[in-house]
Amino acid sequence: MAENGNLPALRPLDVTAFRASNNELYFSMNDLSQIAPQPIAISLPGYFVVALLDGSHSCGEIQSAFEKEFGRPIEAAEIERVVEALDKALLLNTDSFEQAYANKRDAYRAADARDNRQRWPDADALRSEIDAMLAGGTAADVTSIAGFAAPHLDYARGGPCYADSYATLRAAGISDIERFVILGTNHFGRSAAVVATGKDFVTPLGRAKTDRSFIETIESRLGESIRTHEFDHQAEHSIELHVHILQVCSPDQSFEIVPVLCPDPSGPTGTRPLDGEGPDLGQFADVLRDLLAKTDRNTMVIASADLSHVGQRFGESERTDKAFMSRIAQSDRSLLSLLERRQEQQFVEAVAATQNQTRICSVGCLYTMLRALPGRACRLLRYHQAVDFENEMHVTCASAVVE
Repeated sequence: MAENGNLPALRPLDVTAFRASNNELYFSMNDLSQIAPQPIAISLPGYFVVALLDGSHSCGEIQSAFEKEFGRPIEAAEIERVVEALDKALLLNTDSFEQAYANKRDAYRAADARDNRQRWPDADALRSEIDAMLAGGTAADVTSIAGFAAPHLDYARGGPCYADSYATLRAAGISDIERFVILGTNHFGRSAAVVATGKDFVTPLGRAKTDRSFIETIESRLGESIRTHEFDHQAEHSIELHVHILQVCSPDQSFEIVPVLCPDPSGPTGTRPLDGEGPDLGQFADVLRDLLAKTDRNTMVIASADLSHVGQRFGESERTDKAFMSRIAQSDRSLLSLLERRQEQQFVEAVAATQNQTRICSVGCLYTMLRALPGRACRLLRYHQAVDFENEMHVTCASAVVE
């Protein structure tokens, strides 16, 4: 219990409702940052208690709210047992969680590489999945590519856009690329600033080497480190999904990567990091621009970007339908047209003007890619909606090239 008498706050978690075999409603709570070892399930009355664990409620206040909601009292000991179970499961902002976080952070820093093999199938299965996905791609008629955007959705849902982007890259000559700067989204990490990692990526398909000297040059130009929070990369999927595809497309593994997570510049502080730490996102993009212009290595920039996240699963109050998704498509395409016109600052401002009402998660990496590649045309290849009306969970994405 906190010193002020309030109970500790629940950490940000992924919560999914489901019906048990007896038809009772339960809630599964999963830590997507992978600090907590496993998800836990809790009943509806228990979840009511959990939902009030925001750091500002005492045990007595939760007892009163519970009795008002369910028409029966709840003993303080029951609430305390729920809190103890959540603390043991590392789902609360407590000293237990902070110690577990520190242990995993230190282990990541000490490790030889970032290793994701435990959460992916074996090499043959992963290669077959990617080969099948890419087989349906249509290559755009381009002579050269400086960068491209593709999703970070799972391969099944984002396949059409992955396929077109990589078909176009292959047609333009992927074997000539020596280095890929992969700009991702920091979904679960602690930092709200630019975050790179110097770790090589070990996957079921091999080891992708990270160009640490390039990262060090960026840091030298910025005058500060962008690896302070590199543990944020451990559970992040937006970069590794592209590393897998590059390993399939370039089986000799001769390329190097520069993995960077970009904050959202459409938030309340603009391009400044929300926590006040780290470089301005625009400053980082400008340093990247200057280095790309002077490098003697053939370098490609990838924006690993999804667009809107809508449906009741993401916060809509009512069930959605095809007409709703048509409106989302209109909104997405309007924003994408700003990128095609090379109005990346207006793109950020347009998202900010609506307070990002459709929950676009990759404003930062799209903005950074275009700002780092000035004076080049941006062309949309495909727009795609991964729609799931049954589970009320829809994610949109696009593929685009910067020529």
